[in-house]
Amino acid sequence: MTSQKISKNEKILYIPDKLSISQIHKLVFKKCFEAYGPEDGNDFNCLAYFMTIDNYNSSSLFKPYYDYLPLINNSDFIFDFTPKEIELFKDIGITKGINNYNKYYSQALDPVKHKLKLFSEKKGIKYEDILKNFKYNFDLVATRNFGRPGSYYDHSTMVPYLDLINHSDKNNTFWYYEDLDSGYTLIAGRDIDPNEEITDSYGPYHNSYLYTKYGFVIPGNIYHEYLDINLYGENYTLHEEYLNSIIDTIFYKLNKINELSKNEIKKYVVKNLEKKLEYYLDLKNKCQRYNLKVIIAEHIDIINKTIKKIKEYK
Repeated sequence: MTSQKISKNEKILYIPDKLSISQIHKLVFKKCFEAYGPEDGNDFNCLAYFMTIDNYNSSSLFKPYYDYLPLINNSDFIFDFTPKEIELFKDIGITKGINNYNKYYSQALDPVKHKLKLFSEKKGIKYEDILKNFKYNFDLVATRNFGRPGSYYDHSTMVPYLDLINHSDKNNTFWYYEDLDSGYTLIAGRDIDPNEEITDSYGPYHNSYLYTKYGFVIPGNIYHEYLDINLYGENYTLHEEYLNSIIDTIFYKLNKINELSKNEIKKYVVKNLEKKLEYYLDLKNKCQRYNLKVIIAEHIDIINKTIKKIKEYK
Protein backbone atom coordinates (compact mmCIF):
# COMPACT_ATOMS: atom_id res chain seq x y z
CA MET A 1 0.00 0.00 0.00
CA THR A 2 1.09 3.55 -0.62
CA SER A 3 0.57 6.18 2.07
CA GLN A 4 0.54 9.07 -0.39
CA LYS A 5 -0.45 9.85 -3.95
CA ILE A 6 2.04 8.73 -6.59
CA SER A 7 2.01 10.38 -10.01
CA LYS A 8 2.29 8.56 -13.31
CA ASN A 9 5.92 7.87 -14.36
CA GLU A 10 7.17 8.62 -10.85
CA LYS A 11 10.03 6.41 -9.65
CA ILE A 12 8.78 4.35 -6.71
CA LEU A 13 11.67 2.02 -5.94
CA TYR A 14 15.25 1.43 -6.99
CA ILE A 15 17.24 -1.68 -6.01
CA PRO A 16 20.93 -1.62 -7.03
CA ASP A 17 22.68 -4.76 -8.22
CA LYS A 18 24.75 -4.99 -5.05
CA LEU A 19 21.58 -5.63 -3.02
CA SER A 20 20.26 -8.35 -5.32
CA ILE A 21 21.33 -12.01 -5.32
CA SER A 22 22.78 -13.10 -8.65
CA GLN A 23 25.76 -14.89 -10.16
CA ILE A 24 27.20 -11.50 -11.05
CA HIS A 25 28.30 -11.32 -7.40
CA LYS A 26 31.69 -12.94 -6.96
CA LEU A 27 30.69 -14.60 -3.70
CA VAL A 28 27.57 -16.15 -5.22
CA PHE A 29 29.49 -17.29 -8.29
CA LYS A 30 32.27 -18.77 -6.14
CA LYS A 31 29.86 -20.78 -3.98
CA CYS A 32 28.05 -21.97 -7.07
CA PHE A 33 31.21 -23.04 -8.86
CA GLU A 34 32.44 -24.89 -5.77
CA ALA A 35 29.12 -26.73 -5.47
CA TYR A 36 28.23 -27.52 -9.08
CA GLY A 37 31.33 -26.96 -11.16
CA PRO A 38 31.10 -25.39 -14.62
CA GLU A 39 28.41 -27.69 -16.01
CA ASP A 40 25.49 -27.98 -13.57
CA GLY A 41 25.45 -24.49 -12.14
CA ASN A 42 22.39 -22.96 -13.74
CA ASP A 43 20.85 -19.94 -12.06
CA PHE A 44 18.07 -21.70 -10.14
CA ASN A 45 20.44 -24.31 -8.71
CA CYS A 46 23.05 -21.76 -7.75
CA LEU A 47 20.74 -19.29 -6.08
CA ALA A 48 18.94 -22.03 -4.12
CA TYR A 49 22.25 -23.45 -2.89
CA PHE A 50 23.75 -20.06 -2.06
CA MET A 51 20.68 -18.87 -0.18
CA THR A 52 20.51 -22.11 1.80
CA ILE A 53 24.13 -21.77 2.95
CA ASP A 54 24.13 -18.00 3.34
CA ASN A 55 20.95 -18.02 5.41
CA TYR A 56 22.99 -19.37 8.33
CA ASN A 57 25.47 -16.48 8.07
CA SER A 58 24.33 -13.90 10.66
CA SER A 59 26.56 -11.21 9.12
CA SER A 60 25.36 -11.77 5.55
CA LEU A 61 24.63 -8.68 3.46
CA PHE A 62 21.33 -10.35 2.54
CA LYS A 63 20.24 -11.15 6.12
CA PRO A 64 17.48 -8.47 6.12
CA TYR A 65 16.14 -10.02 2.92
CA TYR A 66 16.08 -13.53 4.36
CA ASP A 67 14.32 -12.26 7.47
CA TYR A 68 11.34 -10.83 5.62
CA LEU A 69 10.79 -13.84 3.37
CA PRO A 70 7.82 -16.11 4.25
CA LEU A 71 8.36 -18.53 7.13
CA ILE A 72 9.10 -22.13 6.18
CA ASN A 73 5.90 -24.13 6.17
CA ASN A 74 5.02 -27.25 4.22
CA SER A 75 1.84 -25.58 2.99
CA ASP A 76 4.01 -22.95 1.26
CA PHE A 77 5.61 -25.58 -0.97
CA ILE A 78 3.33 -25.16 -3.94
CA PHE A 79 4.71 -28.21 -5.77
CA ASP A 80 4.52 -30.57 -2.82
CA PHE A 81 2.11 -32.91 -4.60
CA THR A 82 1.88 -36.58 -3.66
CA PRO A 83 2.17 -39.21 -6.43
CA LYS A 84 -1.51 -39.99 -5.84
CA GLU A 85 -2.46 -36.37 -6.50
CA ILE A 86 -0.31 -36.19 -9.62
CA GLU A 87 -2.07 -39.29 -10.96
CA LEU A 88 -5.48 -37.89 -10.03
CA PHE A 89 -4.87 -34.60 -11.85
CA LYS A 90 -2.98 -36.03 -14.81
CA ASP A 91 -5.50 -34.69 -17.34
CA ILE A 92 -5.19 -31.11 -16.12
CA GLY A 93 -2.55 -28.80 -17.58
CA ILE A 94 -0.71 -28.37 -14.28
CA THR A 95 0.57 -31.95 -14.13
CA LYS A 96 3.25 -31.43 -16.77
CA GLY A 97 4.49 -28.35 -14.91
CA ILE A 98 4.65 -30.29 -11.64
CA ASN A 99 6.56 -33.17 -13.22
CA ASN A 100 9.02 -30.74 -14.84
CA TYR A 101 9.49 -28.99 -11.52
CA ASN A 102 10.23 -32.26 -9.72
CA LYS A 103 12.77 -33.15 -12.42
CA TYR A 104 14.53 -29.78 -12.17
CA TYR A 105 14.51 -29.93 -8.38
CA SER A 106 16.22 -33.33 -8.43
CA GLN A 107 18.79 -32.00 -10.88
CA ALA A 108 19.48 -29.13 -8.48
CA LEU A 109 19.69 -31.22 -5.32
CA ASP A 110 21.50 -34.38 -6.40
CA PRO A 111 24.91 -32.77 -7.17
CA VAL A 112 25.07 -30.97 -3.79
CA LYS A 113 23.62 -33.51 -1.36
CA HIS A 114 27.08 -34.41 -0.08
CA LYS A 115 28.09 -30.76 0.40
CA LEU A 116 24.84 -30.02 2.22
CA LYS A 117 25.48 -33.03 4.44
CA LEU A 118 28.97 -31.77 5.30
CA PHE A 119 27.58 -28.29 5.93
CA SER A 120 24.96 -29.67 8.32
CA GLU A 121 27.63 -31.55 10.28
CA LYS A 122 29.87 -28.49 10.43
CA LYS A 123 27.07 -26.25 11.71
CA GLY A 124 25.49 -28.87 13.96
CA ILE A 125 22.18 -28.64 12.11
CA LYS A 126 19.97 -31.58 11.25
CA TYR A 127 20.52 -32.69 7.68
CA GLU A 128 16.74 -32.97 7.22
CA ASP A 129 16.39 -29.29 8.12
CA ILE A 130 19.07 -28.33 5.59
CA LEU A 131 17.26 -30.28 2.87
CA LYS A 132 13.99 -28.62 3.86
CA ASN A 133 15.67 -25.22 3.58
CA PHE A 134 17.12 -26.09 0.19
CA LYS A 135 13.70 -27.05 -1.17
CA TYR A 136 12.19 -23.92 0.32
CA ASN A 137 14.83 -21.73 -1.31
CA PHE A 138 14.47 -23.54 -4.62
CA ASP A 139 10.72 -22.80 -4.48
CA LEU A 140 11.46 -19.15 -3.70
CA VAL A 141 13.83 -18.84 -6.65
CA ALA A 142 11.36 -20.61 -8.97
CA THR A 143 8.50 -18.26 -8.05
CA ARG A 144 10.21 -14.94 -7.26
CA ASN A 145 13.19 -14.55 -9.60
CA PHE A 146 13.65 -11.62 -11.99
CA GLY A 147 15.65 -11.48 -15.20
CA ARG A 148 18.83 -9.43 -15.30
CA PRO A 149 20.39 -8.66 -18.69
CA GLY A 150 23.95 -9.98 -18.88
CA SER A 151 26.69 -10.03 -21.47
CA TYR A 152 25.52 -13.30 -23.01
CA TYR A 153 22.20 -14.20 -21.38
CA ASP A 154 19.71 -13.04 -18.77
CA HIS A 155 20.64 -13.96 -15.22
CA SER A 156 17.95 -15.09 -12.81
CA THR A 157 18.12 -12.71 -9.87
CA MET A 158 16.47 -12.36 -6.48
CA VAL A 159 15.53 -8.72 -6.02
CA PRO A 160 14.62 -7.79 -2.42
CA TYR A 161 11.41 -5.78 -1.87
CA LEU A 162 10.60 -5.71 -5.57
CA ASP A 163 9.54 -9.35 -5.23
CA LEU A 164 6.95 -8.36 -2.60
CA ILE A 165 4.71 -6.75 -5.21
CA ASN A 166 1.63 -8.78 -6.06
CA HIS A 167 0.32 -9.57 -9.53
CA SER A 168 -2.72 -7.88 -11.04
CA ASP A 169 -4.15 -7.80 -14.55
CA LYS A 170 -4.86 -4.13 -13.78
CA ASN A 171 -1.36 -3.40 -12.52
CA ASN A 172 -0.41 0.19 -11.72
CA THR A 173 3.38 -0.15 -12.04
CA PHE A 174 6.05 -1.63 -14.27
CA TRP A 175 9.75 -2.34 -13.69
CA TYR A 176 12.85 -2.40 -15.83
CA TYR A 177 16.56 -3.01 -15.47
CA GLU A 178 18.57 0.21 -15.70
CA ASP A 179 21.96 -0.35 -17.33
CA LEU A 180 23.46 3.02 -16.48
CA ASP A 181 22.67 2.75 -12.76
CA SER A 182 23.00 -1.06 -12.71
CA GLY A 183 19.81 -1.80 -10.86
CA TYR A 184 16.08 -2.39 -10.93
CA THR A 185 13.65 0.51 -11.11
CA LEU A 186 9.92 0.44 -10.38
CA ILE A 187 7.81 3.11 -12.10
CA ALA A 188 4.19 4.14 -11.65
CA GLY A 189 2.25 3.27 -14.81
CA ARG A 190 -0.56 5.62 -13.83
CA ASP A 191 -1.56 7.86 -10.93
CA ILE A 192 -1.81 5.79 -7.74
CA ASP A 193 -4.09 6.96 -4.94
CA PRO A 194 -3.24 6.85 -1.21
CA ASN A 195 -4.00 3.44 0.39
CA GLU A 196 -4.07 1.77 -3.03
CA GLU A 197 -2.07 -1.44 -3.37
CA ILE A 198 0.99 -1.21 -5.59
CA THR A 199 0.78 -4.03 -8.15
CA ASP A 200 2.78 -5.45 -11.03
CA SER A 201 1.81 -7.73 -13.92
CA TYR A 202 3.55 -11.09 -14.13
CA GLY A 203 2.14 -11.51 -17.63
CA PRO A 204 -1.12 -12.34 -19.48
CA TYR A 205 -1.42 -15.84 -18.04
CA HIS A 206 -4.31 -18.18 -17.29
CA ASN A 207 -4.60 -19.77 -13.87
CA SER A 208 -2.94 -23.10 -14.70
CA TYR A 209 0.22 -21.22 -15.64
CA LEU A 210 0.03 -18.86 -12.65
CA TYR A 211 -0.36 -21.81 -10.30
CA THR A 212 2.55 -23.86 -11.62
CA LYS A 213 4.84 -20.85 -12.00
CA TYR A 214 3.92 -18.63 -9.04
CA GLY A 215 1.74 -20.73 -6.75
CA PHE A 216 -1.52 -18.77 -6.89
CA VAL A 217 -4.66 -18.38 -8.99
CA ILE A 218 -7.00 -15.46 -9.66
CA PRO A 219 -10.73 -16.23 -9.37
CA GLY A 220 -12.41 -14.62 -12.37
CA ASN A 221 -9.11 -14.35 -14.25
CA ILE A 222 -9.66 -12.45 -17.51
CA TYR A 223 -7.23 -14.84 -19.21
CA HIS A 224 -9.21 -18.03 -19.67
CA GLU A 225 -8.18 -21.67 -19.45
CA TYR A 226 -7.62 -23.89 -22.47
CA LEU A 227 -9.26 -27.32 -22.65
CA ASP A 228 -8.41 -30.06 -25.15
CA ILE A 229 -10.99 -32.51 -26.45
CA ASN A 230 -10.50 -35.38 -28.88
CA LEU A 231 -13.13 -35.96 -31.57
CA TYR A 232 -12.68 -38.75 -34.08
CA GLY A 233 -8.95 -38.91 -33.33
CA GLU A 234 -8.31 -35.18 -33.76
CA ASN A 235 -7.61 -32.74 -30.94
CA TYR A 236 -9.50 -29.46 -30.61
CA THR A 237 -8.63 -26.77 -28.07
CA LEU A 238 -11.56 -25.00 -26.44
CA HIS A 239 -11.05 -21.42 -25.33
CA GLU A 240 -13.78 -18.94 -24.48
CA GLU A 241 -12.35 -16.15 -26.60
CA TYR A 242 -12.33 -18.29 -29.75
CA LEU A 243 -15.21 -20.62 -28.95
CA ASN A 244 -17.45 -19.72 -31.89
CA SER A 245 -14.72 -20.24 -34.49
CA ILE A 246 -13.62 -23.50 -32.82
CA ILE A 247 -17.20 -24.82 -32.96
CA ASP A 248 -17.45 -23.81 -36.62
CA THR A 249 -14.26 -25.79 -37.29
CA ILE A 250 -15.60 -28.85 -35.45
CA PHE A 251 -18.84 -28.88 -37.45
CA TYR A 252 -17.01 -28.29 -40.73
CA LYS A 253 -14.44 -31.06 -40.24
CA LEU A 254 -16.83 -33.66 -38.85
CA ASN A 255 -19.17 -32.98 -41.75
CA LYS A 256 -16.62 -32.89 -44.57
CA ILE A 257 -14.17 -35.53 -43.31
CA ASN A 258 -16.36 -37.86 -41.26
CA GLU A 259 -19.55 -37.22 -43.28
CA LEU A 260 -21.74 -36.65 -40.23
CA SER A 261 -24.97 -34.70 -40.39
CA LYS A 262 -25.47 -31.64 -38.18
CA ASN A 263 -27.66 -33.58 -35.75
CA GLU A 264 -25.21 -36.46 -35.62
CA ILE A 265 -22.39 -34.02 -34.86
CA LYS A 266 -24.39 -32.39 -32.07
CA LYS A 267 -25.23 -35.73 -30.50
CA TYR A 268 -21.66 -37.02 -30.78
CA VAL A 269 -19.92 -33.86 -29.48
CA VAL A 270 -22.37 -33.30 -26.62
CA LYS A 271 -21.98 -36.92 -25.51
CA ASN A 272 -18.18 -36.52 -25.41
CA LEU A 273 -18.40 -33.21 -23.56
CA GLU A 274 -20.89 -34.54 -21.01
CA LYS A 275 -18.55 -37.43 -20.29
CA LYS A 276 -15.69 -34.94 -19.75
CA LEU A 277 -17.98 -32.78 -17.61
CA GLU A 278 -18.79 -35.76 -15.40
CA TYR A 279 -15.07 -36.41 -14.98
CA TYR A 280 -14.34 -32.81 -13.92
CA LEU A 281 -17.28 -32.65 -11.51
CA ASP A 282 -16.02 -35.81 -9.83
CA LEU A 283 -12.50 -34.41 -9.77
CA LYS A 284 -13.70 -31.21 -8.13
CA ASN A 285 -15.38 -33.20 -5.36
CA LYS A 286 -12.20 -35.17 -4.70
CA CYS A 287 -9.90 -32.14 -4.80
CA GLN A 288 -8.71 -30.73 -1.45
CA ARG A 289 -6.69 -27.81 -2.84
CA TYR A 290 -8.42 -24.46 -3.24
CA ASN A 291 -6.28 -23.31 -6.19
CA LEU A 292 -6.99 -26.48 -8.11
CA LYS A 293 -10.71 -26.19 -7.42
CA VAL A 294 -10.65 -22.76 -9.09
CA ILE A 295 -8.91 -24.20 -12.17
CA ILE A 296 -11.26 -27.19 -12.36
CA ALA A 297 -14.27 -24.87 -12.03
CA GLU A 298 -13.03 -22.91 -15.06
CA HIS A 299 -12.76 -26.14 -17.07
CA ILE A 300 -16.32 -27.02 -16.06
CA ASP A 301 -17.47 -23.56 -17.13
CA ILE A 302 -15.95 -23.82 -20.61
CA ILE A 303 -17.47 -27.29 -21.08
CA ASN A 304 -20.94 -26.06 -20.11
CA LYS A 305 -20.64 -23.05 -22.44
CA THR A 306 -19.50 -25.29 -25.30
CA ILE A 307 -22.36 -27.77 -24.75
CA LYS A 308 -24.87 -24.89 -24.82
CA LYS A 309 -23.44 -23.45 -28.05
CA ILE A 310 -23.28 -26.88 -29.70
CA LYS A 311 -26.95 -27.53 -28.94
CA GLU A 312 -27.92 -24.09 -30.26
CA TYR A 313 -25.74 -24.34 -33.39
CA LYS A 314 -27.66 -23.50 -36.59
